[in-house]
Amino acid sequence: MLGAMLLLTFTTLVSCEDANDWKTDSAYDRLFMPSGLSISVGATEAELSWKSTPGTQYYIIELSTDSLYGLKSDYSANSQILGEDGSIKSSPYQIEDLSNSTKYFVRIKGCADNVASSNWAYLQNIFFETKSENILNPITDADKGKDYITLTWQPGLAVTKVTSQESIGTTESGAPLYAEPVVIDLTDEDKADGTITISGLKESTAYLISIYNNTTLRGSQLVMTDIGMPEAEYTVTLGPGETLTQELIDSWVDKKNVLVVFTPGETYDISGKEAEDGTLSTLNIPTDMSITLYAEDEGERPVLNIMKDIVFKGTHQFFRAYNLLFNDSNSGYVINQESAMYVTEFLFSNCEFNGFTNSIIRFKGSAAKTVGNIKFDRCSFNNICTGSYALVHLNSNAYTASNIELNDCTLNGVGNDVLRLTNALVTTVSFNYCTLYNAIGSGRYLVDAGSSNSGPAITITNTLFGKSTNAKGYRGYAPTVNNSYVLTDGVFASNAIKGITTYDADSDTVFEDPAIGDFTIIDTNFPSGVGATRWYPQ
Repeated sequence: MLGAMLLLTFTTLVSCEDANDWKTDSAYDRLFMPSGLSISVGATEAELSWKSTPGTQYYIIELSTDSLYGLKSDYSANSQILGEDGSIKSSPYQIEDLSNSTKYFVRIKGCADNVASSNWAYLQNIFFETKSENILNPITDADKGKDYITLTWQPGLAVTKVTSQESIGTTESGAPLYAEPVVIDLTDEDKADGTITISGLKESTAYLISIYNNTTLRGSQLVMTDIGMPEAEYTVTLGPGETLTQELIDSWVDKKNVLVVFTPGETYDISGKEAEDGTLSTLNIPTDMSITLYAEDEGERPVLNIMKDIVFKGTHQFFRAYNLLFNDSNSGYVINQESAMYVTEFLFSNCEFNGFTNSIIRFKGSAAKTVGNIKFDRCSFNNICTGSYALVHLNSNAYTASNIELNDCTLNGVGNDVLRLTNALVTTVSFNYCTLYNAIGSGRYLVDAGSSNSGPAITITNTLFGKSTNAKGYRGYAPTVNNSYVLTDGVFASNAIKGITTYDADSDTVFEDPAIGDFTIIDTNFPSGVGATRWYPQ
């Protein structure tokens, strides 16, 4: 018994010594890994934050455009190593000189003398992407003419070239389509001055202007050159106090292409024939006659009081309007088409529409009506469609339109749908560089094609959705969305448009004074190059 007890005691002592042997494998003798990684990202910089770890003297950050996750070697061959000199002592750390619109991978480890470094710590999402930037200053009317555009930016920034691309239409899906870029290399003088003029451009033409540092895009703007007076077979200039009437139009018999010139700052009445009782009929454009309504883009726009809606008889090449302000004077519509018609193009450029209770363009009745392109370029719409109709209202399979575009437009108060295309045969729709505020009526749609599996291909690009009340997104095929944002007071009640990024601020924070129609962007953190260009910060 005594021998057995002695053996047990000896065995216990040996076991206790083994259990309390504090020798460790040196492979695991290292610092704790940094935790709680987060990153705040700008266009060319990012701030990395983390929780400090005990015993750590400094940190090393590895940055790369190649994936770093699970990398076995110390560093990637294409990486940028920050802090090897022991300079990064604590969180946070500002990473500078990044390329905008670029995906980066990042990881961090803790280091100290005579202790093994920690394992690498990664962001939860493994990578981050820098924001787009736009170093180009807004292009004002003073910066462009009929055949040139002048660009300016902060002198001394790292840039090497600019490009210009003529807008030539849209793709089959409705996305903007541009010609091959014309490249202009910047001289040392251009860079030092922060300016260059692109000349030899076409008048009344949209161009996508971009500036680069080698292959890195640093800014872009969509700009339209000024509108020169269009050529026409027959030109009529209306002086102050004159009116555009049916009798005047009928006097242009056999004229195929008529240009009507208005004087800036003057007011004109637009009306059809007046009956004995004082009532007005519609203003009829005779078949085969194409009409351009035009004013020089200087001073105040001429005011056109639309006293009765405009209709078209038969076939026409175009109806175009430049630099005009349209007021609803008891008409309710600009175009209200019932009879059969074929028009290659409806174009409104740099025009303003105020107070139209019903619609800007409406087709009605059972007769077949076809239009090639409906385009609104640099237009603004204020407090319209408070009745039963949409801004563009085509709601029958008897109506056909190849393409509907709103480019660089401001929609401020639309009481109904923006586009109602129920059963209409419309191929493509696009919203490019638009700003919307209270621009979809309660319970109405941005685009309503009638059902979820019908309608045009819709593209929304560089567009900003501000405040709305109980608005809906779309009814039709899902839109393709590129670089577009909705503010916190612009939430869609239903049929939300997927792909639009929510920006964490409301209209009163982002805009100068939206209540009075001033949508100048005052939020310095809001992404550049989004919304109607007239509202870009100076």
